[in-house]
Amino acid sequence: MREKIRIVLADDHRIFRKGLRSLLSEKEGIEVLAEADDGDEALKMARKYRPGIVIMDIGMPKMDGIEAARQIRERLPGTEVIILSMHAKKAYIDEVLKAGAKGYVLKDSDEENLIAAINTVHNGGYYLDSPIADQVLSDYFGGKRKRELKEQSDPLSEREKEVLRLLAQGHSNQEVADILCISRKTVENHRAHIVRKTGVQGQVGLTKYAARIGLIDLDLWN
Repeated sequence: MREKIRIVLADDHRIFRKGLRSLLSEKEGIEVLAEADDGDEALKMARKYRPGIVIMDIGMPKMDGIEAARQIRERLPGTEVIILSMHAKKAYIDEVLKAGAKGYVLKDSDEENLIAAINTVHNGGYYLDSPIADQVLSDYFGGKRKRELKEQSDPLSEREKEVLRLLAQGHSNQEVADILCISRKTVENHRAHIVRKTGVQGQVGLTKYAARIGLIDLDLWN
């Protein structure tokens, strides 16, 4: 008998999360171990239960799904991540894949797509919902020049982007330090570098810049 695929669910919308749990629990070969309503709790549940897969949303309080995915992949190499989100923006797709997620499914997809993603990721593969895959392939075949132009207009390092994204979401320097497991002084240094490189200052300026380069969606975080 095949071992069940063990799953943790994370979404801050309780009704949706409960519905998803009910749906998956009916599927043979899948076991839902626990639920979480924010990224921080998702990380704790993943560390406690060591599931094969964590399925989670992007926009969650305390720690968003992208940062939670990155930390889960760093700390629990045996646990994969599938993002289940309503957002199909390329900026999110890029950040999710960089964070180490192996799957990205849209919430308005058929349930067969989610089950296919679970099985594919469980078996060591990647699964991208069709609209997501189209964007990834379009970017890949877009040509070297397009990527070079993007790099020229994007002066921030990956770590600086992580710090900026969290700051733009309203986290304090200490909260960012705690989330990224770095010192507050390091966060302050990164913030100073961001200001120097971009020329923007203040919370409003940082938030608008983060939205402009696709790190956050103002509609999502307001």
